[in-house]
Amino acid sequence: MSCPDCFKGAIHSHKGSPRGHEEDLHGVRTYITGPPTSASASPSTSQSTIIYLTDAFGLSLINNKLLADAYATRTGLRVLAPALIPGGPAPLALLEPMEAAFDSIAWWDLWGQLTRLGNLFTTIRLLALFYLRANPGRASTYAPILAYARAVKAGLPPGARLGVCGFCWGGYSSTKLCGEAAVAGGGERLVDAQFCAHPSALTAEMVVEAVTRWKVPYAVAVGDRDFVFKGKQVEETEAALRVKAGDGMGERGCWYELRVYAGCQHGFAVRARPGDEVQERGAEEACGQAVEWFRRWL
Repeated sequence: MSCPDCFKGAIHSHKGSPRGHEEDLHGVRTYITGPPTSASASPSTSQSTIIYLTDAFGLSLINNKLLADAYATRTGLRVLAPALIPGGPAPLALLEPMEAAFDSIAWWDLWGQLTRLGNLFTTIRLLALFYLRANPGRASTYAPILAYARAVKAGLPPGARLGVCGFCWGGYSSTKLCGEAAVAGGGERLVDAQFCAHPSALTAEMVVEAVTRWKVPYAVAVGDRDFVFKGKQVEETEAALRVKAGDGMGERGCWYELRVYAGCQHGFAVRARPGDEVQERGAEEACGQAVEWFRRWL
């Protein structure tokens, strides 16, 4: 379900300050952002909305707010990032000991090995606490996300569409939402376009269901070094989609794409390390993939 890379990466405070604001929306604290009123913003007359389901670090990680801002700027749409992780996000304090626990240390460096062991115990304890309360596959985790998405959909003006994106922890729910009706038992789909990057806990069957049940345009970005959504699983998912949904270019009414980013690991789209040209390029290209997808379908 998870790997060390789920809780590794960089904090992007060097990229500036978030542009949006937080307020209570449908009973949930939500980061709300939209396109800036400037010539550089992407023009859009659409009143559609994107729900941004964060990684495990939630709204505590500035990266999530900055990426939501980038989506809003480049699509011209409103973006909502709700704080829906049960019990709150994973602590940012996980980032440093997680990196240290998996650093390469010479076998004769006794102090270094002891320090790494201490960091490993710290990360195991914090990870266990997080997944005990916020496992993405648990019904009690998913139900509030579904309720929130339905409330947002119901509040959209006529003709507006709902997009959803999910990252790591949020990728499970963004995928599952594609199989839901706008109202329980209804005949209209809830989600009109989906993008996720390095999702956690997915199966090929879940992706096929997301694509085929309501014909939701579905896109995924994953690194070829991802230890969660691994290469073999990506291949199996693509094979299952070809059988059940065709070529992804409108055959059988289904549109999908699975894009693999060379040299990138789990978490790259949100937590790319500054100075790592491969990760930074992958993050920018994944952002472009999402923006292109949402501009096309919303």
